[in-house]
Amino acid sequence: MIRIKKWLRQAKIAIIWSIAATLLLLSGCSTSAKQDIFDAASTKDQLSIRYFDLQSGEDTGDSILIQTPDGKTMLIDAGIPQVGSQVVKYLDKLGVEKIDVAVNTHPHADHIGGFAAVLQSKEISTMVMENLPYDSNAYRNAVQALQEKKVKIEYLEDGATFQLGKDVSVEVLNPPKGALPGAVKRFSFAEVNNQAMVLRVSYKDKTFLFTGDIYKEREYQLVESKGEALKADMLHVPHHGNKTSSSPAFVKAISPQIAIISSNILQSTDIVKRYENNGVKVYVTGLHGNILITSDGKDMNVITEKEWQSE
Repeated sequence: MIRIKKWLRQAKIAIIWSIAATLLLLSGCSTSAKQDIFDAASTKDQLSIRYFDLQSGEDTGDSILIQTPDGKTMLIDAGIPQVGSQVVKYLDKLGVEKIDVAVNTHPHADHIGGFAAVLQSKEISTMVMENLPYDSNAYRNAVQALQEKKVKIEYLEDGATFQLGKDVSVEVLNPPKGALPGAVKRFSFAEVNNQAMVLRVSYKDKTFLFTGDIYKEREYQLVESKGEALKADMLHVPHHGNKTSSSPAFVKAISPQIAIISSNILQSTDIVKRYENNGVKVYVTGLHGNILITSDGKDMNVITEKEWQSE
């Protein structure tokens, strides 16, 4: 019975991926690889955002590296503990030895887990986190590594801002000011995810919104409270493209040109279609592999590692 259930799950995933590939192909939103995604020299004069393709037999989570034209680096999340070495490998390929700012959007294992491995081989100047202690081995191991390396920790919330180099600014839109740690009572997935850090990154004329794992409930609240401040050219699709998130009101409020789903397993073709129906080009790490977004502050370019159409 267990084997049958496992086979059915694998078959279902395969069908979903096949449908997704067809939908994306029809939309014309894929981008052929035009250069080596890990050729750091070719993007040194631009803002670069790399979505790491993390592979495992389970959901691997997020890890995104931002590099500024003046050489500053910010790593947003580091996936589950099992893929921490993959994050390190990608950083090695880019020649990154120091991370100026590391961000943990929330304490779930698929976002904080890989930091323990990253800290073993890379220097982190500042760790930005939520004020939300969490009872898990992944959280404890990451915090222990931070303490052993004597990394400066900053707990940020709505209203906080900081600079990443000269021309890149970062604004925190979530969690609400003063909410944590008290707002989380039962530590349900919904409670913790809705408190996930939301970051608005601005570089000249372009904006990039990173949303962690927030659910529709928090999306509605942000639409109401932030209004125009939510508009962005690029959107990190909330909660790995899961149906818990990406409400029509939220998608409309952001009105992005491109949306990135960070997930090794496509969660919902309906969510992909929702973005596409709003004129948004969608990219998925599980289909496209590693993804590179570059910008000179006026235009954006997306380069994907895989030409999934031919697979």
